[in-house]
Amino acid sequence: MMRLSEMMREMRHSPCLMTPLSALIVFFLITLFLVSFALQMPIFFLGLIMAPLLSRSQWLVEFLYPLGIARWGHILILRWGSKGKNGVKLSESDKSMNMHSRAIEHRTEVVKGRVFIHPLPQFLDNVGYLIVCLPPKRSGSDPAPIIGILVDCGDAESVIDQVELIKDVHYANVSNNTIVIKALLCTHKHHDHTAGNKGLLEHAVIGSTLKDIYGGAIEKVPYCTKLVRNGDLIQIPHVGKNNMGDFIEIECIAVPSHTRGSMVYALRNKPADDLGNQDPVFSYLFTGDAMFSGGAGVPFEAELEFAKDKAVEGKTVHSRFKPGAGGLSVERCFAEILRRGIKDEDAMYFKEGMGSQQMIIFPGHEYTFELLQRQMQQSNLDLNGQWNRHQPSVFFELASQFFVAGHRRYLPKSTKLLTVPSTIKRELKVNPSFRSLRKRGEHIVTAISVWYKYIHDKGSKRKEFRGSKADKAYLSIPPTFSSDSLYQTASAISCGTNKSPSSENTWNVNHADFNRSMFTTVYTSDLDQIIESLKSGSMSSERAAIQVGKLSDKMETPAVARRPIPNTLPNERKMYLGLLAFATLGSPPSAMTVSDSSNMNLPQPVSSSDHLLISKKMLISSLYRLGLMIDDSSNAGADEIIRMINLLWKDARMERGGPISFKVDENKGDLEAEGDEHDLIQLGALKLTLFSVSYNQPTWFSKWCMPCKSSNPQGQYVSKMKRSGGDLVKHDTARCPMCSNALGCPKADRDTFVYDDDDSIDDDLSYGSHPSATDAPVEKIHVMKSPTKSEDGNIQDGNIELRAVRGVSEEKVIHEREK
Repeated sequence: MMRLSEMMREMRHSPCLMTPLSALIVFFLITLFLVSFALQMPIFFLGLIMAPLLSRSQWLVEFLYPLGIARWGHILILRWGSKGKNGVKLSESDKSMNMHSRAIEHRTEVVKGRVFIHPLPQFLDNVGYLIVCLPPKRSGSDPAPIIGILVDCGDAESVIDQVELIKDVHYANVSNNTIVIKALLCTHKHHDHTAGNKGLLEHAVIGSTLKDIYGGAIEKVPYCTKLVRNGDLIQIPHVGKNNMGDFIEIECIAVPSHTRGSMVYALRNKPADDLGNQDPVFSYLFTGDAMFSGGAGVPFEAELEFAKDKAVEGKTVHSRFKPGAGGLSVERCFAEILRRGIKDEDAMYFKEGMGSQQMIIFPGHEYTFELLQRQMQQSNLDLNGQWNRHQPSVFFELASQFFVAGHRRYLPKSTKLLTVPSTIKRELKVNPSFRSLRKRGEHIVTAISVWYKYIHDKGSKRKEFRGSKADKAYLSIPPTFSSDSLYQTASAISCGTNKSPSSENTWNVNHADFNRSMFTTVYTSDLDQIIESLKSGSMSSERAAIQVGKLSDKMETPAVARRPIPNTLPNERKMYLGLLAFATLGSPPSAMTVSDSSNMNLPQPVSSSDHLLISKKMLISSLYRLGLMIDDSSNAGADEIIRMINLLWKDARMERGGPISFKVDENKGDLEAEGDEHDLIQLGALKLTLFSVSYNQPTWFSKWCMPCKSSNPQGQYVSKMKRSGGDLVKHDTARCPMCSNALGCPKADRDTFVYDDDDSIDDDLSYGSHPSATDAPVEKIHVMKSPTKSEDGNIQDGNIELRAVRGVSEEKVIHEREK
């Protein structure tokens, strides 16, 4: 008799039993699938309905957040959350909300001995500011009090207590140390920045002197008494002999993105002091939620931006884009702050960008560590960082600031320090929006250079047209300047530590402290050479000091150089990116509505991106501020770029036999209307001239209508040259500091070009990520057909070969992929 296990084995392999059982199982699975599918259908249809609503969730912030109940709930959550997170008390007997950072001792000196900025931590991570002006030391028998201006007050009780403590800690020795609050500057309307306005007005002392509460003209700031527009100057208060207006000015810069009426307040010291000495001008930017250190505020009230608007793949030169939507609106606001933060006549020249060390930002939140941490996440490192396309210094600066921010924010609760303010010099590297602006600037320089070489020279008999003197006078640009003079100028700013001395309870800092790096990254091989030279006596100490000072400059040079493939024009994708770059760097932020344009003194929104007015002066200024107009041997100099831009503007106005016409309504407060008429041109006219494509964008109907498509007008110089989205990637393995230790011994100095046909990091065809090199190290890279030089000295592209080691040497030829 069979055992049970043997019987079960027989049944398991019995066709008579298992065939109907298997069919029953299939029937049961199909039934379950149909039932589950039927149950999921309502959820599916519900998702279809909810998707458009969820994509418009920012409307909740724009229209429901201002309500009283939202204010009550938001402030309640902030107060509740801060009790457990924060641990810095104003005093032992103080029962008000704790501060999230130790900041009472800290102050930024704007004018030596007279004007200071104090941070005011509030709630979980908010930061307001107190600007004070001390009276003259010799003010007679009736000394004037200290004048104070507040920036953003979310918690009146905490701000009032901090103001009193600041008076006792810093100004106890002032003859009349009463701080008279005369004005309040509100960057935007959100409750965590304005909930304390009412409490200040109700305070017995501050309420009697606080008469001016400033806010955007359309922002509806609570208890606002002075509506300001783009370009307005704040009325600087004075009391008796203490006149703050003798030392500073404050300009309003509209940045419609986070909210429609957001304002950045640019405080600048006046260049002459009481003795008539000329001092460098610095700008202290109170950015609110428009700009943080390492990021930007969410564009809640910008135009809606959908996934298809963000995507670049599949876009052509005819694709529509929204200049005032989402991330693009943020970048345009950043470009506006970069251009207007410091005036052109006051800006000095630095290798990072014109005026970069003269602008210090004071954001409205302590978000630095979280924003930098987000950039260091794996997904962002792969998709958004594209570190192989940046200078090594960019990544190391981000890593350094991330480490410093983590150190300060993870100190014990009672000793946590702020990571703000920051400088534009630093933000150009650690802030993704600024890095994006620089890449857009590089797109513009490349596009104009390709146009000048392959289209303008072939279609125009005017070989020489020098840039107008007015353009250079506008920017106060010297004809040329060497890197040595550049270092001297930067050194004069960085070392100009003419500030009041600090004490145990008074930490005085200024622009030089903020611009000073915490870490300096250099190549070890360069440092070793200097050490060996000093040991052998072949280098003097003075020469070694100079070389050590320049070690970090090598980190500013990309390890892999890229340039367009000779004798090719940009493809559709690169043309689209070029148009985005012109819109971002060449035009100011647009108002969200026509009425906003009039009320805020901003350009009107456009229905088609082709009608967006691009300013030549703004474009040139943006390129200078991003550090793309420095004369060196690796790229076109500033004079040459200005000359090409002037030629582009002139040719664009001559398209179709006459100048491009456009309408500018001076009654609408359009800032662009204030400039020279020849300074402005429509983006569509630039597209027609620069890329030789049709002026007007096709409508949704014409995209499907072939006869309509074929009738679009073309540019004046229609070239039949091949279009490509690729680059020639230049990398000298023998000289590359990051590859030298992999060679074992020095190789012959020889430049190597690898063809790369994509701008995205995912499809990079450089040798480090090519499929043939994934499982083995690269043995060598060489050119199958050596590049030849034409009469003009340009490299002609040939067939490029990549050879890698994988058991047997395998050859791969990288061909161009047409897009």
